[in-house]
Amino acid sequence: MDISTTRWNSSSSITPKTAHKAYSVASQNNTSTPNVSISPLALKLKTAQEAIDKAQLNNQALSWHSDKQTNQKHVAAAKWEFEHLSKAQLETVALDPSKTFSQAEKVAAYERWHVLDQAQLSDIQRQSLNKRATSDTKTMFEASLNAHIDSFSPLAKGMISNNYEMQAKSQFDTALKELHNSSKNGQSQYEHYYAVMVNDLFEGKEPAISSGVNGMSHANALKNPIEFLTQEDRDLLTQMYQYADQNEVDFKYIQRLASDLGNYRKHDDGKLLGNFNEGHFDAQGRQLSVEFTDRDKTTVDSLLATQSLASSALDKGFLSFMTNPGRGGISHMGSYQFLHHMVEVTAGEQTSVSADTFNKYVSASANDDRYVLNASKTSTIEFEPDVVCKNGHCEVTEKGQSNGVTITPEAGNSAPAMDLKSAALESIIQLRKHEKTQENIWYQWLAND
Repeated sequence: MDISTTRWNSSSSITPKTAHKAYSVASQNNTSTPNVSISPLALKLKTAQEAIDKAQLNNQALSWHSDKQTNQKHVAAAKWEFEHLSKAQLETVALDPSKTFSQAEKVAAYERWHVLDQAQLSDIQRQSLNKRATSDTKTMFEASLNAHIDSFSPLAKGMISNNYEMQAKSQFDTALKELHNSSKNGQSQYEHYYAVMVNDLFEGKEPAISSGVNGMSHANALKNPIEFLTQEDRDLLTQMYQYADQNEVDFKYIQRLASDLGNYRKHDDGKLLGNFNEGHFDAQGRQLSVEFTDRDKTTVDSLLATQSLASSALDKGFLSFMTNPGRGGISHMGSYQFLHHMVEVTAGEQTSVSADTFNKYVSASANDDRYVLNASKTSTIEFEPDVVCKNGHCEVTEKGQSNGVTITPEAGNSAPAMDLKSAALESIIQLRKHEKTQENIWYQWLAND
């Protein structure tokens, strides 16, 4: 399938990257998160970094050492946790000398670091191959590779082998040879860009298509969301890679869009993911809600109003999921501006902004750049106890009386034991009924005699 700067497919035309109409984007409002907490991972990173700083002060060399005995299931679980860490943070985990992180976590960080680094090398390779008609391709690649290696921190240099540069040059030589052979043998555009998609998303090894229909099994939970992309998804992404390559769009925009789409597929087309805005509260009982940032809201409003939405090749259920702030708004990793652009491109419509807008990927620096988290001004949930005790004297409250709670004479004024048959506990059990049979499925053992 041939997708040029003037055609999306054989029947629907698109606009070249230089043609676009005016598009206004409001400034983004960074609203502070109501409750700030430090995650266990952040604390571990801090401890590991302190150990690394100490080791460097003592001139201790830090380098990667492999361990073939590491449990691969533990590695897979850790990879999921490290999905959004930067290369610098992954270096801290992989080279941690303090044993704050387990060996499986170190292996996961090391492998994830090389996935990110390989993506950067792929960009360097692609840029060099695109310039093959105007300059010495190999010389350009080697200069870019040297600049890439020179940018490594001392820790980053501890993550690579002595053969790193030679292997990167060998990979480029292979790619250059394949490009020459494909041109010589008349390889189709579709085959070429499908290979580009597999190389960029799956590190060159395309996995079988996983299904999220049967729920989040242990095996599914450990898998990367992109493994759940359907064949139709992969074909569509192939077309996006062709468009991106021919319009100099940073592949990272497609990677993030693919991750969002894969996450949607992983959770049975979003059915396993609830709406955050339908019942989340903070420790003070205030109801929490998520909104789009001002910039994203402007983009989403424009997207929902465009005629391109109906004719876009992108899954309509996915677009509905992504444009709901309580669902896609809180989980998304990609750019709404790029999503809007690809809706227009895949519909064969004139684009609101030029493809040049996406030449260099710009990531969200924090959650505040991805969504706005609000808390209600008053507490929606107020906890009222069944029994109150003061200075050794206990009394049953009106709520406790309505729930059938009593203080037995034997207990005197001491705090009463929980009545496992009380109305309060039964109300909890009732909330845990099977949807169809109405039989209690959780905590049944708690109320048994």
